[in-house]
Amino acid sequence: LTNRQQKWARKATPWFRHKIVTIPNGVDLEKFNSAGKKLKLKLEKPIILMVAATVPYKRVEQGIAAVSRLKQGSLLLLGKGPQDKRTDNLGYKLLGKHRYLRLTVPFKQIPTYYRSADLFTLCSASTEAFGIVYLEANASGLACVATDDASRREIIGKAGIYVKNPDNASEYSLALKKALAKKWGNIPLTQAQKFSWGVVCKKYEKMFSCL
Repeated sequence: LTNRQQKWARKATPWFRHKIVTIPNGVDLEKFNSAGKKLKLKLEKPIILMVAATVPYKRVEQGIAAVSRLKQGSLLLLGKGPQDKRTDNLGYKLLGKHRYLRLTVPFKQIPTYYRSADLFTLCSASTEAFGIVYLEANASGLACVATDDASRREIIGKAGIYVKNPDNASEYSLALKKALAKKWGNIPLTQAQKFSWGVVCKKYEKMFSCL
């Protein structure tokens, strides 16, 4: 899915003589965009969105700690998982009900929540294969705050700010603050357009034509 993974595949399988092609995940720009309905959420502005399951490698708790260090703003978490109770307890403890909310919503409703937020963040572990939520956020006009690794930089490009050590709440919080202060314009959308299904399909077509 990324050039980083392609390099890993070559190194891990030196006996494999066939061509290895990188083709990323795509994003539906008709479904994920900044136009359309927005929600009036009872959360303190600015609203920072995170779309993730409550599992350790997603680093949801680190995101909560980082947002709690901001003077204002809230975290909206979409997702569920084995650590729901622990995550909610931490969210309400550090942020309170006016600054923290976790919801589980049908996939078809998720684009509306992207449009209702001011920033997206997910500092998951570098072992994560891709992270299509970054593209969904960019397509919706949101900049991203993400883990600083080769894959995330390849996906997000200049449409975000990176955190070298997400376990450091101060560093993570500073990245959020910088991202909220910056005027991003069309940078997020321009990045997402590089991963539109039209672009990705052409990559598959080119690959199949060479077989």
